[in-house]
Amino acid sequence: MFLKTPNLLSCLFASLLIASGCDHNKPPQPTLHPDLETHFILISEGNSGSARVRLRQHMDTHGESAQPLFLMGLSYHKEKRYIKAVQWFEKSAQFDVPTTQYPPTWHFLGWSQYYLGNATASHEAFNHYLMLNPNEGDSLFGLGLLAMEEGNFEEASKLFQQSIDVQQDLPKGQAKSKARLADIREQQGNFSEALQLYREALDLDPDLYEAWYHLATTYKREGMEEECNAALEMYSVTRTRVRPDLHTTRFPE
Repeated sequence: MFLKTPNLLSCLFASLLIASGCDHNKPPQPTLHPDLETHFILISEGNSGSARVRLRQHMDTHGESAQPLFLMGLSYHKEKRYIKAVQWFEKSAQFDVPTTQYPPTWHFLGWSQYYLGNATASHEAFNHYLMLNPNEGDSLFGLGLLAMEEGNFEEASKLFQQSIDVQQDLPKGQAKSKARLADIREQQGNFSEALQLYREALDLDPDLYEAWYHLATTYKREGMEEECNAALEMYSVTRTRVRPDLHTTRFPE
């Protein structure tokens, strides 16, 4: 799947180093407390168990608050243990006044609920985060996926376009929204626009191996056999490079 959450994770890491509120198009966002920087870095590096031990020690000393509870959820989210992630994100979300809340909680709660198949809860969490940070492209992307899965192509197209528009400085974020918008156009039978969008997405992020596959199938529908074969070759090469763990599975995963 294209579904990943690297954009906000990268933004969170940047927030450890850069003062919040520098982007005048976004409301000020609270930065992660310096005492929790090490915990976040451990999670981002895959050392979630160590991070959880330290987070429990931190909360034993300082009490529970939104940020360490969020990081507990993030540690499970990183491990794809989404039921546990939701439990901790929901505890963090109880700190819901401006002086105590940590807004990224709702973004990651949205993704965890999405992975669990809880569409309504996912929708609510993404919308809550967008009330706090209206220009978060990855939450808009998540809502677009939900609308697409409901068959509401008009709403999904609108949300993917919004996601593209607000991520002018994030080519990978733009790319996955363009690829999903191309999927919609392909399903609507608008193959020429789908081809253009797939190509634009892959110019922005050549690692989107599924986009190479869908580009190939769209070329085939248009009778463009040479282009189809070239795109299939790129799909195979890219998938092997990006997801070597999938070498024994069949597409789609």
